[in-house]
Amino acid sequence: MKRGLDQARSAGIAVAAHECLRPFGTQWLIQSKRGFEPCPWAFDLAHFAPIRRHDRVLDLGCGVGPLMVAISIIEPELKAIVGVELNHGRASQARRNIELNQLPAAMVLRADIRQLPLPSAFDLVVANPPFYPMGWGRQKTDHGQLSATHELTGNLGDFMRAAQLSMRDHGHLVIIYDSSRLAYLLGELPKFGLMAKRIRLLEDDRGKSSRVLVLAGRGGTGLVVDTQKSMNLG
Repeated sequence: MKRGLDQARSAGIAVAAHECLRPFGTQWLIQSKRGFEPCPWAFDLAHFAPIRRHDRVLDLGCGVGPLMVAISIIEPELKAIVGVELNHGRASQARRNIELNQLPAAMVLRADIRQLPLPSAFDLVVANPPFYPMGWGRQKTDHGQLSATHELTGNLGDFMRAAQLSMRDHGHLVIIYDSSRLAYLLGELPKFGLMAKRIRLLEDDRGKSSRVLVLAGRGGTGLVVDTQKSMNLG
């Protein structure tokens, strides 16, 4: 962490007392000391997504920006990568992570994914949406943590609608989701003119597929399914 703090300070980037830095691939990530680790499956998604040079990428509900950083590490020559985040604190951390990791093609909009004023210009849309509806399972009392796990400020359909409106005709959507709700996710896609093209089940340290990556797009035929041990296990 000390090297990360030194790097932030040398770049003139403020790190608050309630925040910390953690290693993230070859980079560093500013996050809150309390709460969840931001998207532990970021590199799984970045390697799974069909990213190409000069693509325009949109991250819906980007949080502190882990997907933006991971994708930019995998493909550093993006045309643009835009993150959308409603929470003020997480949006601030995402902007500082962009600066810390020197991502010139990246920017963060503080906005509601349900009211996006964006054109249909993105080659790839990615999302790590909340997995659970309100009332499902144990719910955090902290508003920020609750919105990260439960559909407090947008449900899966809201994310898919935003992706549908923001994607180019031949664009793709990649979502990471709870594998126990895969049937629900696949049932929602056709409502927005989208079709699953590839599914990857991510195994945890118990050999259980607890998370799933789904690649979707408009039209096409065929579906590829595979299983892989999560990169988050080291």
